[in-house]
Amino acid sequence: MSDIMSETMNADSEKSPRSRRPLQFFLGTICVCLAAFWVYALFFASKQGVNVLEDKAWTVRAEEICKNANLERDKLIDLRRIDSVNGNALSERADIIDKATVIVQKMLNDVTAQVPNDVEDAKLSSRWREIYQSWINARIDYTAVLRTGENAPFAESMLEGSPESDYINDFTTNNRMTSCAAPMDLAV
Repeated sequence: MSDIMSETMNADSEKSPRSRRPLQFFLGTICVCLAAFWVYALFFASKQGVNVLEDKAWTVRAEEICKNANLERDKLIDLRRIDSVNGNALSERADIIDKATVIVQKMLNDVTAQVPNDVEDAKLSSRWREIYQSWINARIDYTAVLRTGENAPFAESMLEGSPESDYINDFTTNNRMTSCAAPMDLAV
């Protein structure tokens, strides 16, 4: 009986290596591809972000303009709760938002009045301006809703599955001009 078992085991062991070769080759190929990917990603791929401007003077200037605009906007803070004030609270809130939006619009105009030197930088800053302007227009539309007496939350437009402010803020963070980020004064 042991002869029969040893013959069966020998037959199985002879078949196994051949039947496993395609699987071993497939798994080996996957391991080599993963290793090559990580070597490329860690040592050869560009470390530069997709929204990073080369014109650092432009970003420094923008940061200064935005910092001053934020200081001006901070003077408009109204911490009253809407439900604890008189009937004109939504209209007053809309007025404050409009004043803040005027400051943000002026900030955007001042920042983008000067175009970055590099052609690619100019395209990136122009795209950022377009998205920021769309976001500002949404604020203006929101104050019109508030003036009708509806206390609805501020709903941003979506851009590639994310709120517009995400793109605005990613651009400002990547370029070290965080003061130019979308104000969070309407965040819920």
